[in-house]
Amino acid sequence: MKTLQNQIAIVTGASSGIGRATARQLIAQGAKVALFARGQEKLDTLAAELRATGGTVLPLSVDVTDEAAVNAATARVEAELGQVDLLVNAAGVGFATDLSRCALADFRRIFDTNVTGVFLCTRAVIGKMRERKSGHVINISSIAGKTANPTAPLYCASKAALNSYTSGLQQQVAADRVRVSNVSPASTDTAYWDGRNADRSKFLTADEVAAVVLFVARQPDGVLIKDVDLAAQR
Repeated sequence: MKTLQNQIAIVTGASSGIGRATARQLIAQGAKVALFARGQEKLDTLAAELRATGGTVLPLSVDVTDEAAVNAATARVEAELGQVDLLVNAAGVGFATDLSRCALADFRRIFDTNVTGVFLCTRAVIGKMRERKSGHVINISSIAGKTANPTAPLYCASKAALNSYTSGLQQQVAADRVRVSNVSPASTDTAYWDGRNADRSKFLTADEVAAVVLFVARQPDGVLIKDVDLAAQR
C-alpha cells in the first residue's frame, strides 16, 4: 500500500461527518491536511485536536461554491503546505424535496454544493496535478446517485451528476497519470439525517466510509479504484 506520509491533502466538508473522519485518518497516516468548510469555529476545534496528536493542519473557512474563495484558499495551501497531492471532495448537502413545490433556491443549494463545489475545488488543483503527472481526486458520492428515491430526488440527481462528472474527468486525466475516484456510501450516520425519523444504528459510520477513502488513496501509483459502493451489514 502507498504511504501517505507527508502527502499534502485538502479535505472539503472537514468540519463534520465524512470529511472530519477522513481528515482525522489522514493525519493518523502522516499526511498534512488543509481543512475546508464554512464554519471556522468547528474547524479550529478540529485543528486543535489534530495538532495535539502532532498533525500538521491548515483550517480555512471556505464556501466551496464561491470561485474566488476556493482559488484563494487553494493558493494559500500551496504556499503554506506545498503542492496538493490529494483532494477529497466530501462537502455535501441534501434534504427532502417535493418536486412540485420546492423552491429554485433549494435546487441551487443542492447542486451548487454537490456539483459546482466539486468542480471548483477540483479545477483549482487538477491542472498542476496533470503537469506533475501525479495526484488523486476522491469524490464522495452516494448510492442515491445510482438508485433514486422519492424522498430526496434533487439530492439523488446531484449525485448522479457528480458520478458522470467523475467518470468524464477520469477519462480526461488518465493519460497524465492523475487518478480520480468515486466513493458511494449507502446511508451514513451524519448530520444529513438530523431531525429525520430513521434508525441510524443500521447505517454506515463516518469512520467506516473514511477508512475506505484511505484504502482508495493508498493504492499503489498506477492502480485506480474508479468507483466503490459501500453498504452496511448490521
